[in-house]
Amino acid sequence: MAKTLTPEELKQKLTSATPLLLLDVRRAEDRDKGGPALTGATWHDPAHMEVWAKDIPAGSEVALFCVHGGGVSQSVQAALESRGVEARYIEGGIAAWNEAEALSVDPDVQLLGAQGVGERGQHHAVQVASIALVVARGQKEPVDLELVRRGALLHDLGKVRDTGNLHGVTGAELGRELGLPEPVLACIERHVRHGVPEAEAAGYGLPVRDYAFACLEERIVSYADKLADILEAGLAESLADARARLPEILAANPALSKDAATLGECRKIGRAHV
Repeated sequence: MAKTLTPEELKQKLTSATPLLLLDVRRAEDRDKGGPALTGATWHDPAHMEVWAKDIPAGSEVALFCVHGGGVSQSVQAALESRGVEARYIEGGIAAWNEAEALSVDPDVQLLGAQGVGERGQHHAVQVASIALVVARGQKEPVDLELVRRGALLHDLGKVRDTGNLHGVTGAELGRELGLPEPVLACIERHVRHGVPEAEAAGYGLPVRDYAFACLEERIVSYADKLADILEAGLAESLADARARLPEILAANPALSKDAATLGECRKIGRAHV
């Protein structure tokens, strides 16, 4: 069973008919200074887990969170799992949850709506941005989180004009009309087919120029887009599962991998950021 779940996956769980126990396992000092918990969560002090863990029946489905989804969540999840509890923790912790909530009302999401992107497209944009920020924060080198957020939210802007390979180009054109920054436009234009080199552009029906990635942020946006596609198609149990099995999932699903060249580029991105 997967050990983690994304904020978006938790939202779906909380609105399903299946009962879910939501545990706040932030340390006492983090809870006191870290703001409110998720609605419906009960606090359980991780320092005294041996006292309360025995009261959670084996087989119960549990979602838990600490501040950032680090050692506290991981240790509690492992202990509960050893007792037969179906426990998962929020990847990125309550910080990621709060960030995902903020993304849903982000001005760039409102911009998408104003340009004609429907509810489904807006939901996908938020999912991609949430995943991209989790990936970005896990990188060893510095990452421009603002560029990742905006590039991910707006990556499919061009689908209001074209739903094929040209939607990156049309999205950049529309974004330029709207006054978006050039680095964001590059994320939009280059995410299609995971950064197409100039020699291959004509084969995809693209204006002939170089669409190869120029920075880490562009790669992360493209990678997150593919992971979101996998999760939305129900092909992985969790974000962690999708990242771990990316090559296998793409190889088995040609509609997602598109063609050999695109599959190869996506595999390279996955190996770099898994």
